[in-house]
Amino acid sequence: MKLLNYTYLMLVEINEIETAEELSKDWCQKNRNWFAWQKHAGHDFSIDAAINCLARTRQRLAERQDKAGKSGLAEVEQLLSDYLLHKHKVAEIAAGEAAQRESYIFYDS
Repeated sequence: MKLLNYTYLMLVEINEIETAEELSKDWCQKNRNWFAWQKHAGHDFSIDAAINCLARTRQRLAERQDKAGKSGLAEVEQLLSDYLLHKHKVAEIAAGEAAQRESYIFYDS
């Protein structure tokens, strides 16, 4: 199972989203059909979509109070971080002053 699909299912399970359109627009900052196309084409997260989703995950992790929600979001955060590191060699993501500004560091292996 692709990380994208697993992330969608996990976010639905912990009541963060109800539809794939929400994941596309609100979490990945893509158009509303983005998830459907990625799934149809057999693709996973792109770098920018994974970074956007990770930023939103971290935001919601700080806001959630319930144990199940925090646990699910922590799992998604770890999976996205590992995906970015191992698949795209993005070693660190530092949050800037504004939520829209994300920087990332690449490393050579």
